[in-house]
Order: sequence, then C-alpha cells, then structure tokens
Amino acid sequence: MAIDKDLLKRLKILYVEDDDVIRNELSNLLLGFFGKVFIEKDGESGLRTFLTNQKDIDLVLTDINMPKLSGIDMVKKIRGIGSNVPIFFATAHSDSNFLFEAIKLKVYEYIVKPIDIKKFLVSISDLANILYQESLIKKQTADLEKYKEIIDSNNIVIKLDANLNITYVNELFCSITGYEVDELIGQDFTILKHADTSNEIFEQIKESVLNNKPWHGKLKNSTKEGDIYYTDCYMITTFNSIGEITGAISIQKDITEELNKKRGIQLSLMKDKSQIFIKSKEGSAQQNMIINTLKNRLVNLTNDVEKLKKMNLKYTDSLDSLKNENRNLTAELSTFKNSSNRYNKSLILTKENNELKTKNEKLKSDLTNFNHKKDEEIEELKLDYDKKIETLSEKLKSMDSIEVLNQKLNYWKQKAKDEALKNEELEKQIIAYGDKTFMERIFN
Repeated sequence: MAIDKDLLKRLKILYVEDDDVIRNELSNLLLGFFGKVFIEKDGESGLRTFLTNQKDIDLVLTDINMPKLSGIDMVKKIRGIGSNVPIFFATAHSDSNFLFEAIKLKVYEYIVKPIDIKKFLVSISDLANILYQESLIKKQTADLEKYKEIIDSNNIVIKLDANLNITYVNELFCSITGYEVDELIGQDFTILKHADTSNEIFEQIKESVLNNKPWHGKLKNSTKEGDIYYTDCYMITTFNSIGEITGAISIQKDITEELNKKRGIQLSLMKDKSQIFIKSKEGSAQQNMIINTLKNRLVNLTNDVEKLKKMNLKYTDSLDSLKNENRNLTAELSTFKNSSNRYNKSLILTKENNELKTKNEKLKSDLTNFNHKKDEEIEELKLDYDKKIETLSEKLKSMDSIEVLNQKLNYWKQKAKDEALKNEELEKQIIAYGDKTFMERIFN
C-alpha cells in the first residue's frame, strides 16, 4: 500500500526512546512525515507528556527497555486511565513473555529494531486511514445526532416493526397526542387512526414499507382524548446489518394549525365574496331605485312643461279673440257714424263709443298685464324646469348604467376567484417544500 502523506500530516505522535543516537535519527525522520512529534527519553517523562497532551496525541511509538519506567509499565498506566490510543512497540526483544504482555495491552503493532522506516510508515499510513475513517464516522454520527435532535424537537418520530407495530415514539408525539410511551409500545400503528380515515390508506402504507418504497401523505389522526390532529407523514423502510427489512420509521409534521389557518382564510374569502355580492346587489338595487326616481321626475317635469305650453296657447287664443272683437266694434262704430240721425246717434254712439273705448282700453290693459304676467310665469317655469332637466341629465350621464354595474360585479367575482386559486397553490408549495430530499439525506 502507498504512503498517504496527507493523512500522516494529520497525525500527532509521541516518540519515547532512551538511546540518544536512535532517538535523534528517527525523530528527524518522523518530523518530516507527521504533523507534530512529542519526543521523550524515558517512560516516566513519556507518561507525563502523554497525560498532559493526550487529546492531541494520535499514536505512541515507544521502546520497551528504558530507565525510570519501562515501555510496558508506561503503556499499562496509559491503559489504566482508559485511553485506547494505538501503541507501537520498538524493541530488539522477541521473547514470548513480552508478546503475551503486548497482546494484553492491546498493542497495535510490534516493530523489531533496527526499524524499517518504509515498512513502519506504511503500517502507520494504514492506521492513519483507519483513524481518518473513524473520525469521519464520528463526525457523521455527531451530525446525525444533531439532525435527530432537530427532527425530534420539531417533528413526530415513530419507529415501527415489519408488522407496523410501534417500537418507539418521541416526546413531541406524546405531548401532542396525550399518550404515554408505555401505552403505545407494541400497539398497531392504526391505533392513531381517526374514525374518518380510510383503512385503505394504512394498507397502502404497509405495502409501501414491505416493498421498500417511501410513502408520503397527509393523515387525520386522533389523540388519546379523541381530539383531531393532522400530520404530513413521510415513512421509509428500515433494514438490519444484513439487508433484511426490520420495519419503518415515520417522520410526521403537525399541520393542524396550518390547516386551520387555511380553512380560516377560505372562510374569510367566502365571507368577503358573499359581502361583495350582497353589497353589489344592494348597490345595484339602490342605483335602479335612483334611476327610476329620476326618470319619474323627468316625466313629471315634461308633463308640466306640456301643460304650460297648452296654457300659453290658450292665452294666445284669448288675446286673438279680444283683438277680433275690438276690430268688430271699430267697424260697428264706423257704420253708426255714416247712418241717419247722425247727430243723435252720434251722441249715443259717442257715449257708447266712449264706454267701448274705456272698456276696450281696460281690456287691452288687462290683457297686456295678463300676457306680461303669464309670459313672466312661463319664462320662470321654463328656466326652472330647464335647469332641473339639465341637472338631471348631468346626473344620469355621470351615473353608471345597470350593464356597467353588472360588468364591474362580474370582474370582482372573477378576481376573487383568481386570488383564491393563487392562495391554494401557494399553500401547496409551502407544505410540500423540502421534506422528501431532507428525509432521504438523513435516513436513506
């Protein structure tokens, strides 16, 4: 196997050797390959350095026979504090007693002096790869624990066996449903089913789980007290180490509040639509009433104008009649002047003529006054009704027709319908966002 220098550079090593020459030569080589090298000359100082820096030391390379504290005794003390750090023994001894002791101390490898550096580095490279993989597993495990913690704190988690019997529920589930853990372990998954939920849904879930197909959908569930709660459920199949189906895990999000909000929005929209329709209907009726009232007033004013015209015509006819009568009287007067008994008749006619003149003058004056007065009245009435007709005409022009009002009503009805469709589409997108990808990343 090739030496992975990058992996070696990630390691920090404790090297303990009492021989100054060997220690100096090998330590210079080790410094070129490892990220950091702690160098000590006996077991006592080596143990002290390890205890001080054990979190930073990834492996130990030590001689066996050393003053103050042997390599075996140093390793015993290291193991005594619970450390599983990999140990490499470097020694010229190969007796069976030493090998037996090394096995008991879980020594990673035994290296005979003089050390073959290439073989040693290959061996450590193998170890470095193992340690790196273990670190990745630890990191992934830590990440999975964080994800699990996040999921447990925000979602209902239920584990099931192959028969969909409950084997685990988290605290959030118990908080929402009111069940205790002991009440649910071993129970069929359908214990949570609301009476309105079809049995076919749970048959579909079981079929999906047994065929290693994820199932996603919404469930209407029942709490211990019989209250309703809704969940967005995502269920995947679980396996054991040899690939056999062991059951399923269900991650559910409580969407009861979201559905209630959605229903509230829908009811509000329906209420708004109803109010718009009622107001539009009331407004249309009111407009029709105003239009009819104005039409009736216009008809009445038109009739009044016609009456005044007829009265004016009547007064004109009376004036013509009086003028004709005056001409007749004038003609009679001329006839009397030319007849016999001119003198007497002249006196009589003069008297009658004077009376007629007076009467005629009075009639003329009365007629003039009457005509003047009626002309003024007619003119005032005409001006007044012209103004009223003009005002009413302007009002009629500024008012929308019934057809226009109906068109406006139809427009707002369609707009309310379009807005309702948009709200429904937006809610679907929010509810569906991200769940499948997120769950596959964690549990697939």
